[in-house]
Amino acid sequence: MHILKSMTSRTLVAALGVALLAACGGTTSQGFSQSGSEAQLPVTRVVLYQNGIGYFERKGKLKGNMLTLQIRPSQINDLLKSLTVIDRSKGRAMSVSLPLEKTSAQILSELPEQVRGAGGLLDVLRVFRGARVTVQGTEGTASGRVVGVESMQTTENDNVLNDWRLTLKTKGGSLKVYPVSAITNISMRDRTLALGLDQSLDVSLNEGNWKPISLSVRLEGSSTHDLRVSYIVEMPLWKPAYRIVVGDDGEPLLQGWAVVDNVSGEDWNNVQLSLVAGTPMSFIYDLHSPQFMKRVDLTPRQRRTAMAPAIERAGVVSSPPAPTAKESLQKSYANKRRSSAGSGPRRPSPKSEAPSQSYYDAPEMEEEVMVDDDFDMTNELETQVSSSAGGENVGALFRYDLGSPVTVPDRSSTLVSIINERVAGKEVVYFRPELMRGASQVNPYRAVMFENNTNFSLEKGPVSIFAGGTFVGEGFLDRMEQGSTTFLTYSIDGKVVMAPTSRNSQEGMRLLKIIDGMIVSEVLEVSSSIYNVENRHDDEVVAYIKTAKRSGWKLRNQPPGTVELPDSFVVPVTVGKASSKELKVDWVKPVVRRVAIDTSLSTNVLKLYLASGKAPPDVQKSIDKILKLKERIGDIEEDHARHQKQHREASRDQDRVRANLNLLRKTPGNQALRSELTKKLARLEADLGKLSGKIVKLSEEKAQLTREIKVIIRGVTVIEK
Repeated sequence: MHILKSMTSRTLVAALGVALLAACGGTTSQGFSQSGSEAQLPVTRVVLYQNGIGYFERKGKLKGNMLTLQIRPSQINDLLKSLTVIDRSKGRAMSVSLPLEKTSAQILSELPEQVRGAGGLLDVLRVFRGARVTVQGTEGTASGRVVGVESMQTTENDNVLNDWRLTLKTKGGSLKVYPVSAITNISMRDRTLALGLDQSLDVSLNEGNWKPISLSVRLEGSSTHDLRVSYIVEMPLWKPAYRIVVGDDGEPLLQGWAVVDNVSGEDWNNVQLSLVAGTPMSFIYDLHSPQFMKRVDLTPRQRRTAMAPAIERAGVVSSPPAPTAKESLQKSYANKRRSSAGSGPRRPSPKSEAPSQSYYDAPEMEEEVMVDDDFDMTNELETQVSSSAGGENVGALFRYDLGSPVTVPDRSSTLVSIINERVAGKEVVYFRPELMRGASQVNPYRAVMFENNTNFSLEKGPVSIFAGGTFVGEGFLDRMEQGSTTFLTYSIDGKVVMAPTSRNSQEGMRLLKIIDGMIVSEVLEVSSSIYNVENRHDDEVVAYIKTAKRSGWKLRNQPPGTVELPDSFVVPVTVGKASSKELKVDWVKPVVRRVAIDTSLSTNVLKLYLASGKAPPDVQKSIDKILKLKERIGDIEEDHARHQKQHREASRDQDRVRANLNLLRKTPGNQALRSELTKKLARLEADLGKLSGKIVKLSEEKAQLTREIKVIIRGVTVIEK
């Protein structure tokens, strides 16, 4: 309950201490009588939320000291935790009482055992063994206690028939047999069993799930009370639906309705209705059902049978021993109507020039199409629908307040208008490449791009889209805050094609710092997507291409009109009629690299740093020396590679000559050839020796220069800002 402070001396605001007055003798909620059909305090205000609750206010004057509300059992717990009663007269609320809620299992457990499973005449007669009844039928009247029911066989026209017979013990003590098939009426003379059977039937019917319960608020003070009562109860979500009408003026008409369901159990007559967009937290908590604490059972667990008396012996008297004790859109997607200069649309005639192909690929019609030249769908709908709803931000929520009272009969749905405004928008084609990965060519969606420049936050719901005076498709609107822009896709456009390609590159290398002989540089990684858009329409189109955001990457050179969504950018490109155009989208990301001084990349980084003119004189001197040494190392590496190549060629020649000599030694004669090959082998040995010496010398020089460079670079410290 809520404790509220009085605003004036005449206004008494009392928080109710809820007293659940349980009915005696296992009485259930079904046993409470209903009040009149008209509530004592009418509902004056209803606020519906998107989390399954509704806030209700009742106001009025009450004569007498008892306010009675009719509620459903499913509403009890929400009402108990939120009920507030304000008495503006000289009085106060004393208590709230309502029937005690019991589960069906608890109710059945309190009923006589005979009635818990009774069903049908035979079952009733069986389980009511011993009960006093009066039986009437074609065999007359008989009274007595039910002894039992047994099967019997009778013969009729040589046919054996199965039947049942009831045996009664009469008052005089005799047994009376009565055929069950002859019984037309049974009167139960045991009131306890009759009431138990009624309650068992009530439980089976589960009346408590739909039958209203009377909740009584006891008041104190004057006989007339000026009351204001409020509470929340479970209610269906209100459901939004929208219509957007696209014209050629660049201002689509946005209309919105809310479907409101009244299942409260009473009519809402001229109530002030508010609808809240958003989901405030709410939960279920059982305050109504009795809560029992499981207690320890200390009942003795020892022998439960009575002790036998001790055996008495002559001359000895003994007594028994004492027992002992042990438990959860700008271009209209429609048939464009041609008009001459200064004139409105005209209907096509068989002799007139054929109209241009529209975006809407409708089949050609042989008969003449009649067009209402005076019909302007956007203006007509705007004037036909009136919405005086006001909007207000309430914390993180948004509330629609309907300007006029609303009447919603019980168990009915009502459509109420909440939005009827022009918005900034146009019809476009909308590419979503992420849905068509791997395809060489993709077709876009037709979409309405519009900005929510109304004074309302829009809850998510279906949208019907109209253009050119006709229905063109359906879209779905996600929750949309004021000032945001969205794209409503509703069809595929087969006359616009996009061919995507991509490539990766690097650019913009620069030095960041030199510390402890290590060069830290930065390079700009570039991921480019190239979109070639081909327009096969007879009019230009504005194409928007969605490109998903990437962690750590930035979109470079955003074209004018780019729309930023929470997870992506949508980049526009205008393509002329029957032409194509290329759009390049670059995502860039700076990457930091640690570069060793003995790599070729370090040379480029150092040269770029010197070219920037940012190097201090002493650092420039050291870097110049390093670059000269690296240049010399480059020459050494070239000579080293050349000498190694010569060494490999000489080694191959040497192996070939040696193989030929080995072959000649096995063949008699050819002394002159063997002598010549022996001399050549000797020359090759000498050349290989010289080349090996040069290679070793070059390697030693390179190692010496590399050590010198490392010493110099360790003495250089650069930190770019």
